[in-house]
Amino acid sequence: MRFPDDTSFHLRMAALLVIALFVEHVAAQKLPLWNSPRIGVVSFVLGLAWVALAAWHHGKGAQARIRALEAKVDRLQAHVDALTDDARARRSLPR
Repeated sequence: MRFPDDTSFHLRMAALLVIALFVEHVAAQKLPLWNSPRIGVVSFVLGLAWVALAAWHHGKGAQARIRALEAKVDRLQAHVDALTDDARARRSLPR
């Protein structure tokens, strides 16, 4: 699901990736006992599944909120239309 303003999210994630790569490189040079963690295929797939489920859960909640807000906007628009029609009807009647 794409959002209209997801550029800032992608820029933040790219910055975090660059920082993580830099920190890993510096740690390998400055810390003699540093070993980069090795990630297996199972751990990688579980991590991806976790991220996918979290995104799905977030998207599902956002979709429910959007539907509720759309229903509220529809009710408010109907109310405004009714008030407008009422005001027009009152103006058209002679006193």
